[in-house]
Order: sequence, then C-alpha cells, then structure tokens
Amino acid sequence: MKSRRALLLAASLLLLGLACRYTAPTPAAWAPSSTAEVDARTRAALETGTTTARTLSPIITYTDTPVPVPRPTDAEDGPWLIFPDAQGEHLYAADRDSGTLIPITLPLLTDPLDIIGGKAPDGTRVLLRAGTPEKLDELGMYELTNPWNPPRMLTSLLSAELQEAVLQQDGIQPQMALQAVQQPNPVSWSGDARTAVFPAALDGPSADLYLYQPENGSLKRLNQRFQQDFSPLWSPDQDWIVFQEVNSYATISDWKISLVGALSMPNGAITHYLHVPRDTGYWERYVGWMSPLYLLTCTPTETGAVDLRLSNVSAGKPRIIFDGPFAEAAVSPLNGDVAVAVRTENNNARYPAGIYYSSNNAVTFEPLLAGEFSHLSYNPQNGLFTASRAGGALLFDRSGIVFSLPGEERLGIAPDERWLIGWGANGARLYSPQGLQLQTLAEHAIGALIWQEDSKGFFLLTSGGVFQYQFPLLQPRLVAADVWHGDERAFVWLK
Repeated sequence: MKSRRALLLAASLLLLGLACRYTAPTPAAWAPSSTAEVDARTRAALETGTTTARTLSPIITYTDTPVPVPRPTDAEDGPWLIFPDAQGEHLYAADRDSGTLIPITLPLLTDPLDIIGGKAPDGTRVLLRAGTPEKLDELGMYELTNPWNPPRMLTSLLSAELQEAVLQQDGIQPQMALQAVQQPNPVSWSGDARTAVFPAALDGPSADLYLYQPENGSLKRLNQRFQQDFSPLWSPDQDWIVFQEVNSYATISDWKISLVGALSMPNGAITHYLHVPRDTGYWERYVGWMSPLYLLTCTPTETGAVDLRLSNVSAGKPRIIFDGPFAEAAVSPLNGDVAVAVRTENNNARYPAGIYYSSNNAVTFEPLLAGEFSHLSYNPQNGLFTASRAGGALLFDRSGIVFSLPGEERLGIAPDERWLIGWGANGARLYSPQGLQLQTLAEHAIGALIWQEDSKGFFLLTSGGVFQYQFPLLQPRLVAADVWHGDERAFVWLK
C-alpha cells in the first residue's frame, strides 16, 4: 500500500494550502478497483475548476439524453438480471424470459458494486449511488424498482450548502464529507426489507446515517455526529447497526478510521464503540455474523488481511481470534463455525498454508486442510463451506471434505440443489448432485456463474459477453457483449 500512502500524503499536503483540492484514495477491495476512478474524477473536477461556475439546481439532468423505451409486453415483465456495462459506468436489465435488454437511465455509477448490497432482501428494489463530483447535484441515492421506468432520486448525498462549499473549495470538511459518501458498501437493508440505511451529508458538514422506509417513502437521520460515518451494516435481528467512522476534525490531513461502532435500534439511542482498526487500511471489511450479536471483521491490506476480530455489538467487547495475516475468512451463521484460508504469500509465521477451522465459538483454530486454497465462502443452501485448490473444488465442514469435483476450479450449486456446475478458466460443465458429469457447457474461460432463482437456467460470463442457458436444451444465447468483468458478484436479480 506504499503507493497509495504516497498519493494520500501528497493530497494531504495540498489540503494544508489555501487551494484545497483533495479526495483520498478509496479502495473498494484489497486491490485497486472502480472506486479509484471515482477519486480520480473528483480530483480532476476540483483541479480543473470546471465545476466552480456551475449553478446548483434541484432538477436532475442526466449526462445522456434518455432514450424512450417501449412499453413492456407480458413476456417482458421480469424478473430482470441487473448488471453494469463494460466500463462499470451504466446498468443494464435483462429480462429473464424474453431476453430483452433494457438500458437503465442514470448518471454515471459511483461504484458498480453498489447493486450487491443495494438489493432489498425481497428483490423488489435496488438502491445505488450515481453521479460524479463534476455534477454534484446529480450525486445521489437512486431507487430502481422497474427497469422500464427511470430510477428515481431519493436524495442528494450532499446538501446544497455542502455542494457549494465543495465547488468553491471552501474548507476541508466538505471534502471529507464528499469522500465519506463515496466509500464502498453504502447500503444495508434490514432482513425484513422494510428499512435501508446509508450515509449522506444533508444536515451539517459531516456524513450521518439515514434510514429509508420504502413503504411510506420516509427518510430520517439516525445519528448526529461531527465525524464522518459510512459503511453501515444491519445485525440479523435488526437490533443494531454497525458503522465505521473517520474523525475528520482530529485527522484533517489524513483519511484514517477512528472507530468501528454500533447503534442500537430502532432509534440509535445507544452507541457502542467496538474497536479502532490497525492503521493499515482505509476501511474495515465485514466478514459476517456468527450470531445476531457477534460480528467478524478484519482489516484488508494489499497482501491479504489482518486482525480477524470478533465483536459483541451489544457489549462492545472485541477480541482478535486469529493470529497473523490470512487470505480469506468465512463464517456460518447457523452454528458459528469459522473457516480461515492462509496462503504462502501471506507469510504467516504461525500458520502454514491451509484452511483452519473453529467449531468452538472461535476460541481456538485447528488445521483442517493443508495446501493453497482460494475462493473460500459459506454456502447457506446446504450449510457447508466451499473452496478451491489445484486438485479441484470442494465442500467441507468441521469433519473435513464432504464433496469434491476433481479438476474443477469453482463449484456452483443451483438454488434447488438439483444441479451442479463446475467452472473456471477451463470452461464449464454440468453435473448431477452426486458429481456425475452430464454435459460440457463451454470450453473457454468463464468469469462468473449466475443462477436463475427458479433454477430453470443460468448465465455464464465469458470474454465475449454474458450468455443465458435454459433447461432442457441449454443452448447459449448472447444477452449482452457490453458487460463488466470487474467482479463476478456484480449481477443481481430484480423482481
């Protein structure tokens, strides 16, 4: 992360001058991603001065003139697969049954990964950010409920006063607020899909958390702090919201997380300070919930992660449960089991490469599988963990390997568990639940597998675009060539 810190230091020095032109790097993953482009656009807009003569207006004017879209037929009524275009700047919706491809009219996306956390649990809407620092009056939170209708802007992310302050380069706090509302993972939905929370700077010079209720369209501020708050996360029982914070008044020359905290719900009356992350990153990663009260987090770095930490959000008592750096971690919310993958590149002096497992509330970790593993995750369909290694893809639990597909890089399970797909750089193949190979689907590299929620078909991402396959014929049909390859998760279903 040395190069990023050098860039941050240079930006900090500029902050101390009269001409304040600053937006620090905003990593959205362990390596540079699309949010770096957002930061570059922010700096460019401030440095060129192209925005200073802009008149703010409450009317939203999109960069491109919306093209009228025909009214849908009965066969084009969804569900729709939502995904970003090749540049990660715009969205498409592909109707599952008709294959109709619908361009979604929005300003430039702030981060194409917003659609992942922005999708409501019931699949009826997606909240996401769009807009750029060059056009701050368009920078807002948008709601998509039907791709045949343009998404509506719920709210700006910055108040009119802060927009003007940013444009006029008036002080440091407006710049910090602008950075806070551009951080990754902005939206978190309650489990019942009745409330979403996201950061915005609408009342004062700092970003606060706001609650949105689709049922009545209400938007209210949850907390009121001088610090910049971002990256909210609902607890499974909806009693707490975890958040991250930068004390921009104390660290005005640096973007440095000052705490990870939790707010009691429904009104945020109690604030618990969970921990202060190590000074090795710009944000904390939420690994997952061990139970409704216990949350696993870690600090991402360019070479992996450190400080796998378990926090009781009610008592505010965190502890580091795994020593040294690691590559990936996953947790089962059903029984609290935790799996950690360490690779040779992590240079962990205590733990050689392999998967380490805890089945005793993360008190101790024992070696489970030796070797180099990747793509570690938890599969809620069958309550098993999945991972990949040179010999193939596998499913495992505390007892060891439960199932494996030799020779496959990745393993995808249909929602109804009637089909398996092995996929990766060497193509894709269809299997029975017992592992019997049934059909070769593709012989070229596959970048993502997306199942239909009804298990009657799936989509494969290739270098030529995203293709749909439907049972029983499973003949590939090109859906779109203009598709983003930046992250295999950037595909969500909207009902």
